Amino acid sequence: MSEEASQVQSIQARIAALNLGQVGRAPITPTSSSLRAPSKPSYDQRRNSANIPVVQDRQLVLTNGIGNEPNAPQRGGVLPPPAITRASNSNSPSTKLIAPPRLPPRRPSAQPSPALPPRRPSDQISRRGSNESISSAISTISTISALSTGTARTPCSRTSSVDAGRVLFPVYDPSTLPPLPPKRLQPDKKAARIPLKSAKSTPIVVTTELITPPSTPPLPPRLPLRKPSSNTIRNLPQDEAPPMPARSALSFGMNKANASNTINGALNTRTPSPITNGTNQAPPPVPLASRPEYSKNQATEFTKTSSASPCLKCRDFSFPDAHAAKFPRQCVPSLDWLATHLTAPFPSRTDKARTIFTWLHHNISYDVVAFFNNAVQPSTPASTLSTGLAVCEGYAGLFTALASKAGLESLVVGGHGKGFSFAFLPPNAPIPSEYSTHAWNAVKIDADEWKLIDCCWGAGNVSGKGQPYNKAFCPRHFTMDNNEFGLRHFPSNKSHFFRTHGRARIPWEEYIVGDRGGELLRIYSGAAEKEGISETAFHPKYLNLPLSDRSPLARFQFSKVCPHWHPVRNGQGKPYEFVLAVHGPDGKDDDFVLFETDGNIWWVDVERRVLGTRGQTVSVFAVTTVGDASGRGLGGDGYRRANGRQGMGFQGIAAWVLV
Repeated sequence: MSEEASQVQSIQARIAALNLGQVGRAPITPTSSSLRAPSKPSYDQRRNSANIPVVQDRQLVLTNGIGNEPNAPQRGGVLPPPAITRASNSNSPSTKLIAPPRLPPRRPSAQPSPALPPRRPSDQISRRGSNESISSAISTISTISALSTGTARTPCSRTSSVDAGRVLFPVYDPSTLPPLPPKRLQPDKKAARIPLKSAKSTPIVVTTELITPPSTPPLPPRLPLRKPSSNTIRNLPQDEAPPMPARSALSFGMNKANASNTINGALNTRTPSPITNGTNQAPPPVPLASRPEYSKNQATEFTKTSSASPCLKCRDFSFPDAHAAKFPRQCVPSLDWLATHLTAPFPSRTDKARTIFTWLHHNISYDVVAFFNNAVQPSTPASTLSTGLAVCEGYAGLFTALASKAGLESLVVGGHGKGFSFAFLPPNAPIPSEYSTHAWNAVKIDADEWKLIDCCWGAGNVSGKGQPYNKAFCPRHFTMDNNEFGLRHFPSNKSHFFRTHGRARIPWEEYIVGDRGGELLRIYSGAAEKEGISETAFHPKYLNLPLSDRSPLARFQFSKVCPHWHPVRNGQGKPYEFVLAVHGPDGKDDDFVLFETDGNIWWVDVERRVLGTRGQTVSVFAVTTVGDASGRGLGGDGYRRANGRQGMGFQGIAAWVLV
């Protein structure tokens, strides 16, 4: 029984010893005299640390332990077991508590402790703008997990040795602060200003030497007034206007005068008042040698006429013709685009139609291969625009398509045309039935007038099979009146004659036979038209010219296309001189006879016997060059002086055949 109690007491004693070990004290158990506590091993000699202060009880405060338990040497990583005291029976005397052995005295270190660094002033400590305080090694205390055997470090568990090693801030005392600097006072604006004291100063004067400029030489004496001579212009009264020259094309509204030079719509022809210089003396007269002559001004007259001229033969189409040349076929995206850009600049319907007419000349060629090989195929405006080749039907169809898209009324007129393959009927030949070989257009121009035009014949001509197409612009197929147009065009629809005067239509027999006198004279294409000569005004009008006639003289005559057609304004310059080429009585004496003219009509009378022999040709020529100079403006006298002395160039206009 005593052994069981002693064993229980030993277990309780061990538990008590373990509990005491948690607070750093040795367990207090009753021991017998025969049992003694095991002696502790000797401590290793360690060097003193200057960083650990010495407390009064001479115990070292080490910081590498857990809780407040001091660090102890280890034997194989296991702590020594506590002392076990077996309890005796209840009759045994009371046990005596045995205290733990005292630590050995600390030996003083021979080395002096190092001096601490000087304390920095408190103003050098950088403060953070937050609630955090200055961090130190002992201010950060971590907690140990509940799973560990140690206890948490708390502020109340600090010892005096720890507090002694802390660096504390000084107590805040406002009385120890330095005084603030004195406040800067604002100056009193109302304070009176200090009056300025006047002081005398000596001025600094810079002396300069004035240099007198040299005197200019006197002006020469004035010349005496010029005496009036016979070459001066006579003085007219202020209200008297100078005599007006003969009326020219400019007075018909073809050149608008400046508004500053007009008075109520009329030209201001009054001479300005003479300028006086205060002495009532007239200015010097103007010499006549520098005065322009009216005749010279007429030769260089303005070349643009009014677009509202009712006569198409003398109307200026230079602007529409130049505009039509700006749109090559290869760059045209569509018919609508072309119609818009061709006609947009022109408000006149006549100018719109003329622009399309001229564009066809520049961009469409006659299909000579298909025509002479009987391989003509039907065409459309789109195919004609794409290929650039067409016959008369293609020209007419493309014109109407463009005109319609431009807002013009246009028709394709089919019928008979006296073109390349036409031959005049011989006398007493049967009259053929009506048939169609050609196509042209009718378009409504200004004043709601239906105008007949032929774009195919106006674009050029052909010379025969195997010959290239001759692209020669012939604007007379746009400008000729409808009656003249009808001499070579007969419409299948009898409502498409559009004659301007006389009969509304003519029969087929009259058209196909033509004039009973026979074949008309031969007129060279383009030459007469460029010089403003009417092809229907030639006399004799027939090709065959008989040598035997009751009249010994033969008159040759022609005239301008329009009475007011001007060679400079409407043509290419001053007119040429025209001559008639004859061959003499025996046909071997070639000579030229000069035509006389009044500016509108040219004529010459020649004896029939000097014309030549039968079968020879009598022709009209224009003298185009004399030497190396142009023949324009040569005049009759100039031709006579140069005839036989200088080389001359000629251009054929018309021809007759002697029979």
